[in-house]
Amino acid sequence: MFFKLSILLLSFIIAANYVLGESEDENQILKDSDNDCRKWLLVSLDSTITLADFWMYMGKNKNDLIIIEEYLSKNPAASEKQDVIDLHLYSELFRNLCITLGYIVKRCAALRKSAAAERSIEDITMLEWVESVIV
Repeated sequence: MFFKLSILLLSFIIAANYVLGESEDENQILKDSDNDCRKWLLVSLDSTITLADFWMYMGKNKNDLIIIEEYLSKNPAASEKQDVIDLHLYSELFRNLCITLGYIVKRCAALRKSAAAERSIEDITMLEWVESVIV
């Protein structure tokens, strides 16, 4: 009886993960997102990035920056490394931002990759320059 109940519960867990879209390995999704971020920033895949770089890749939304800063204020170890973001810290920041915005990591990573493909780092830099000249 206990065995049957265990199997039944396990099948519910597997079904729930499938429905939520978390069937892929989240660590691999985060690693792929980290690589995409570095490629988009035109830096080597084994380099670190800054908080500003991360924020720019995430879309440079002011609400996102507030969420990121709140996370860093609650996590002093992460805050100390904000100028040298590696895969581990990238994953923490990315996961926290996605969850806070109400996305699963897989969906959030797909949205960011798609948005980054539409606009290059040069485009954003040029827009910043134009905005500073106009103001």
